[in-house]
Amino acid sequence: MNDVKIIIDKILEEAEKETQNILVEGKKEADAIIKEAEGKAYKEKEVFRKRAEEEARKVHAKEVSGAEMEAKKAILAEKQNILAEVIAEAKKRLENLPDAEYVKVVGSMLDKLDASKGKEILVSAKDKDRLKDIIEEKGLILSAETREIDGGFIVRNGDIEYNYSFEAIIMVDKEEIQLIAAKILF
Repeated sequence: MNDVKIIIDKILEEAEKETQNILVEGKKEADAIIKEAEGKAYKEKEVFRKRAEEEARKVHAKEVSGAEMEAKKAILAEKQNILAEVIAEAKKRLENLPDAEYVKVVGSMLDKLDASKGKEILVSAKDKDRLKDIIEEKGLILSAETREIDGGFIVRNGDIEYNYSFEAIIMVDKEEIQLIAAKILF
């Protein structure tokens, strides 16, 4: 029986060695699989990180671009407000010139008219007295009719009227006036 015991012990010993070898090989395979999985996970993590960084850069660039666009719009709006204020102030100053200067400005405007056809000049009620002499001096007719204009005059030639009020002149030449003012201001 001793021989059987020796054989069994030897089989058990070989089984133990085989088990140990299998465990060692299994551990090696498991370590290799884990290492491969960690490498794959690291690569995927890097891909996702790079994508996230790129997306963050895109979002940042979009936000910056949007903010710059809003800033440009705000600056443009402010420039337009300033130009409107400058034009309004210029009109106000024209309307409030001292009588002598006002008559001189309107007189130079009248000089540009063709006085040869008995043209009638209509002015506001407040300008009637202060422009009467210059209108007659230029060979034009001061109308008894007045118009509600802030400054300047209206020329009536038969049934046709030409508006030379400061408001009308500014409206017609607004873009050109804004360009000139913008060059000076900005």
